[in-house]
Amino acid sequence: MTILITGSNGYIGSVLGSYLISKGVEVCGIDKNVNNIFVNFKQYKCNLNNYQKLIKLIKKIKPLKIIHLAGESTLDNIDNKKNYFTNNIAATKKLLRACNNQKVNSIIFSSTASVYKETNRKIKESFLLKPNNIYGLTKLKSEKLITSNSKNNKINYIIFRFFNVCSSLKKIGENHNPETHLIPLVVQKYIEKKKLMIYGNNFKTNDGSCIRDYIHILDLCDAFFKALKYLDDNNKRSVKKIINLGSNKGISVFQIVNFFKKKLRFIVAKKRKGDNNILICNNKMAFKILKWKPINSNISKIINDEIRWYKLLKKKGIIRKTKY
Repeated sequence: MTILITGSNGYIGSVLGSYLISKGVEVCGIDKNVNNIFVNFKQYKCNLNNYQKLIKLIKKIKPLKIIHLAGESTLDNIDNKKNYFTNNIAATKKLLRACNNQKVNSIIFSSTASVYKETNRKIKESFLLKPNNIYGLTKLKSEKLITSNSKNNKINYIIFRFFNVCSSLKKIGENHNPETHLIPLVVQKYIEKKKLMIYGNNFKTNDGSCIRDYIHILDLCDAFFKALKYLDDNNKRSVKKIINLGSNKGISVFQIVNFFKKKLRFIVAKKRKGDNNILICNNKMAFKILKWKPINSNISKIINDEIRWYKLLKKKGIIRKTKY
């Protein structure tokens, strides 16, 4: 039976699909764009807000489970609120309606650590939910759509709250246009000997730069694979789980810059609206439920795998545009 990935053309969707195929899982994708040349599975072009086309595709694909990754996620677009409500909340509503219509009874949803109230402590799933930006707010509202729909329609769900996903597999990785995420930016600026733009040196941290929890995409994919197995093993039970996915440790922007031993030049700009001082995951729940550990999420492997991916892109004549 097929696993359907929404947002399959994007960074996480394309890498996850490739990973699941390597594990023997049958994968199919839906995305409003299908132009990622590195995707190695069948994709259908469809905006989730086009309900008629969406329902036709789900009837055709007959997925056993849906991994819902599609949505608006770039903090740089934070002032365009309409996109967040349309691509996160409205799209999730239509997807759930289609699931109910076609009796798809399991969904794994990609949420975010941005749903939590800011704190300096390692964040547990039980912590207070209080997003400080439109991205976190619309992801939290999407979570609530899923949990309330589950009560009415008995759909099983696992909601993953991601921390900072980064790096690549051997032959597939992050290729946004333009690129805005820190790890691919530091690698590209380092190799090309260009200056990196850092947003903020007045955060309430030891070195003034924000601290984040970086999780290697390989570990994230492993969590999804384990979640699919968990849903299979518990298919006759009610599964309603919310799980943080992170490395359980924080690293500052300046610590990442210092990984390059002063060979990476940078300039500092004002910090962006909605950026928290510190976001670090408590990932004990993931181990308790899924027996999952982030064994690849150390900064050395993250950076070196990203360097390898940059070189592969360059070999293919692809140079990522960067916003900063």
